Amino acid sequence: MIPTKFLPLIISLHCITSIPLSAQNVTTTTLDVHIYDEENQLTAARVRFYDLGENYYAPDGILADFPITNTHDPHSQEDGLILDDDRRFTYTDGSFLISLPTEKICIEVVKGFRYKVYLDTIDVSRNQTNLDLHLKPAFILPISNWYSGDVHVHYIDPETALLQMKSEDINVCNVLISDFTIDHDRFRGAIEPLSEPNHIVYFGQEFREDRLGHINLLNIKSKLIEPAAVPRKYHYPLNIDASDEVHRDGGHVSWAHFAAWPGLEGPLGLVLKKIDAVELLCTIDPFQEPIFAPDVIPELPMNSGLRLWYRLLNCGLRIPATAGTDKMNNQVSVGANRVYAKVEAPFNYSNWIQAINDGKTFITNNPFLVFEIDGQGPGSVIPFLAKSHKIKTEVWSQFPIDRLEIIANGELIAEKQLNPSDRYAKLEVNFYPEESTWIAARAYQYSQPYARKGLSLFQRRNSENGNTELNQYFGTLRPETVFAHTSPAYVIIDNEPIRSSIDATYFIGYLENSKRWLDTSGSFPDQESKKVVLDAFQEGIEAFIELKVEGKN
Repeated sequence: MIPTKFLPLIISLHCITSIPLSAQNVTTTTLDVHIYDEENQLTAARVRFYDLGENYYAPDGILADFPITNTHDPHSQEDGLILDDDRRFTYTDGSFLISLPTEKICIEVVKGFRYKVYLDTIDVSRNQTNLDLHLKPAFILPISNWYSGDVHVHYIDPETALLQMKSEDINVCNVLISDFTIDHDRFRGAIEPLSEPNHIVYFGQEFREDRLGHINLLNIKSKLIEPAAVPRKYHYPLNIDASDEVHRDGGHVSWAHFAAWPGLEGPLGLVLKKIDAVELLCTIDPFQEPIFAPDVIPELPMNSGLRLWYRLLNCGLRIPATAGTDKMNNQVSVGANRVYAKVEAPFNYSNWIQAINDGKTFITNNPFLVFEIDGQGPGSVIPFLAKSHKIKTEVWSQFPIDRLEIIANGELIAEKQLNPSDRYAKLEVNFYPEESTWIAARAYQYSQPYARKGLSLFQRRNSENGNTELNQYFGTLRPETVFAHTSPAYVIIDNEPIRSSIDATYFIGYLENSKRWLDTSGSFPDQESKKVVLDAFQEGIEAFIELKVEGKN
């Protein structure tokens, strides 16, 4: 969640005038619509019906001109989604009635990333009563046991969450209570009773301090971490103290919107092993530099959020990647950013969280990305066998993608460039590491000018070439091109840890800057609490000093 003073202006969208068709002297018919999946089973999906004049028609009982929700008037229920250029969709359970004029009608149906976007134009006749729509898989994936989730959602109630996640083909929706929300009474410390075996809703918490940074607290069971209902006044207690409480409760902690907001405390929590994962895909493109607390981040223009994560991995910290939307209104689709976790045991919420903790993940806003070293996937620790290791990665995407790459200790070791029409690619390489190494795969589109130069968080989808093909169907308000990244696997030689003295030195400087700011500008209830905070940052500095001493470069 971004502080109110940083929130961009909501996109100016014209509202569609919702005039009953009967009042317009238009001949109409009511269709009984059913949506089916590849197994011919009724399935939830997001739908858009409109005529050739771009007039939008909602299913019966739902307003076509539903309002934009926003943080000043939080809604727990949402009838639909508003994307670029006032493109409206309605969430459905797969069966509904809709009244349409007897003319040509365009239809779009969206169901997550695994299904082709359904596009058709039909001639509605006055004698027509039924309409069956059949969704098809976008690709046949040779993977199983991967379950998707959005780790960072706000405001919506359990019923809304369940319908939207089923429509978006999401398995887990983490709705986060925080100091700016009004849903504290919903915390139960367990999955929501309306959850289904493959669709789980869980209320967690976002614990926030704008300079220190934000953390997502998942799978908490006993209580919310205080202060829960009001903003924190001081730079004390630290997020690492909340992390300790959550871990004692058997919960999970991820650093929220890490690429935009590593904050003063991010590297501290990670080096002290208080944070289980980083939410790498959220709010801004990971290739962009962080935009909050930039005054403490050394060499900012050279250190994107993605680069900061790589540098932490180079210090030997095993940090899985996770993803969320920070959804706060109906201009953001649940799961537009999502994390897939490979659950070997039976799928349930605890096992899904454990798979994230184990680093068995990839993050994506559309592509499916498979990655193996010697047949073992992300999160694996692979002993070096004095031979080259076979690395294989494959990517499938519904939207344009032009790069598939393999990264080792932060450096590109193999790449494949795709043609504009390609939606699948495979890259295989034999790699002989000379030192213990983390290895991961990534895929993305780099051809758009703003993808290369970056856009400010405050420039939205409809501004300055912000429209993308991806944003026509999914989105988190920012201009987006496709992106996916796996968590690393690790090849370990002679039990030697991964170490980089250069990167450890970088984070020493980072935490020294943070400590200096807290010493001169921080806010504390008393001198004792200030000392506790400064001592904690010194502990983090010393931890990086130890990693530096162990480093090889």
